[in-house]
Amino acid sequence: MAEQSLTPENLESYSTEAISNFSKAIEDFADLLTQIKSEDANIAVFNSIFVMIDGRKRRLADIANVEAPNDPLNLEVMVYSKDNLETVMTTIKESGFPAKLKEKNSQFLIVKVPPPSRMQLEEIGDDLIRRTNSLVMRLTKIKTNTGLRIRAAVQNEFIETKIATLATKKIDNSHLKIESEGKFLGVLKRKQILGNYFKSTEKDDETFIKKVNLYLKLNVNLKQSEMIKEEES
Repeated sequence: MAEQSLTPENLESYSTEAISNFSKAIEDFADLLTQIKSEDANIAVFNSIFVMIDGRKRRLADIANVEAPNDPLNLEVMVYSKDNLETVMTTIKESGFPAKLKEKNSQFLIVKVPPPSRMQLEEIGDDLIRRTNSLVMRLTKIKTNTGLRIRAAVQNEFIETKIATLATKKIDNSHLKIESEGKFLGVLKRKQILGNYFKSTEKDDETFIKKVNLYLKLNVNLKQSEMIKEEES
């Protein structure tokens, strides 16, 4: 086989693709985390409420949309059919939540809810752990599949061993970095959701919670400094 030089083309044909896939995975994970909020706990409870419609039990999620657009303690329930509006409102009131029409002739109900309970928040925390573990598995799969392709390329003499070694090292370093970032984001989101209820349950939690607490402390100090500057200006 002809001697190959360690050009970017030789090296990056494998590592660049893997790193791009790593980046896509962490971006997807970050986008997902931004959609998860503490009010999801109350929304999940409401979606599981059963409403009797035409003699059949229907989940509220099947006949209405529940969200908290402005205030996590004021849910907005949009009933798809006006025929079910009164039944839904009565069921919600019987479940112990104050409910009223948003405005006359509206299909929207405004429902006041208490802050999520510890158990509800911990359920979100458990879901965040599952999603973080899913990211870790996705990253590992990318690394493993690329490694198999590199090994096959060496065996078929498409690339030299020294190039495969450099590409693999670059992929390994990127994998460790992105995986660490993903775990940090997962712990950060759990801390934001759980607050003082946060407990270290995963093997890396103790490592990352120290970084998360420092990050949150620095953010608070930064916001306080900005407020002082605004008051002085």
